[in-house]
Amino acid sequence: MKGVILAGGPGTNMVPLTENFPKPLLRVAGEPLIDYAIRGLEAAGVTEYIVVVSDKRVEEHVESRLGLRATVVRQKGKEIEGALIDASEYLSHDEPFILVYSDIVAPPDMYRQLADTYSTGGATAVLTVVPVTDVETYGIAQIDFSSGRVINVVEKPGPSESVSSLALGGAYILPYKVAAMVRDGLTLPEALSREARDGKVVPSLWNGDWVDVGYPWDIISANYVALGWLEGTKISSEAEVAHTAVIEGPVVIERGAVIDHYAVIKGPVYVGPEAFVGKSAFVREFSSVEEAAVVGAFSEVKRSSLQPGSSIGSYVLLVDSVLGPEAVVEPRVTVMSKLEEEVRVVRLPPLQGVVGKYKKLGMYVAPKARVKASTTVSPGTLVHSDGTVSRTVGT
Repeated sequence: MKGVILAGGPGTNMVPLTENFPKPLLRVAGEPLIDYAIRGLEAAGVTEYIVVVSDKRVEEHVESRLGLRATVVRQKGKEIEGALIDASEYLSHDEPFILVYSDIVAPPDMYRQLADTYSTGGATAVLTVVPVTDVETYGIAQIDFSSGRVINVVEKPGPSESVSSLALGGAYILPYKVAAMVRDGLTLPEALSREARDGKVVPSLWNGDWVDVGYPWDIISANYVALGWLEGTKISSEAEVAHTAVIEGPVVIERGAVIDHYAVIKGPVYVGPEAFVGKSAFVREFSSVEEAAVVGAFSEVKRSSLQPGSSIGSYVLLVDSVLGPEAVVEPRVTVMSKLEEEVRVVRLPPLQGVVGKYKKLGMYVAPKARVKASTTVSPGTLVHSDGTVSRTVGT
């Protein structure tokens, strides 16, 4: 069956990281987000793809990654429904298809399980579902466990209104008639609910690693998951690591990367191609220094993502933060990240702290934006491309 990847839309909730940059190309542990979906579909046996995009850069990446196996469709309609309608023109009316979102970070086994459930269950549709806590930010599936069927789908219910705590996991096998119902004016949740009434829709319950990257700090959660998959230390023969540097695995250091004298890297950490980690810098657990990114001398990076081409100067403390592509943090900037206990932020990354477990959010910087030298940045700060600063919801 064909695989449909939805990789369009403005990524509004990901601002400022998506200001003038497409969400599917944000990196997690060295890979663009969309590549996690592609790898998952490959594991499920898909060989023919329909990819809906709204940015030329995503189109070029897909063509480079998949070549003639992909039909790239420019999104004309709005939201998920518009993207599905655009893709439906390339689907067969008498064959099912696999629909996936380009912003899910999960292992290939999730997609294999989806395919296996469909092939053995006699269902008309299969929905990946995942246990979650912040139900109001997801589509939710209601399951009749006596029959083992999905009986209803609700889009982003309030916490007190949710019919279950099982979120739609962003990977589904559907009959063409679901796409036809959307073409006729139903929302996707409405079409799935109708199919649940008229056909046999079963869940593929996934309890493994899974992150829906919908907010800027979800990049941190996705790094936490993907870097957790690293096994051992792998240093490219084309990387330059000073003999005084300390590398504690698991760590990946790609070709052309430079690790200067007395730098310490304590894994799990990813260091991308042509990246630079300066003298006596400390890159700590669950951080990714992506392609051509720079960590200045005597700086410390913890549980943060430096997207491609971004940089921090010397003597910077960067914690619980994401820098957009080509963003610049000038020297001697300190990022504070500990939130007050009463502050609530949806989809907060895993709690951290050696003694106590604290809520932490750092700063999230737009592509090509700049943070001035010798400043102290408050928790949950958003730095926009025009230089303005705002705060995360709830802070």
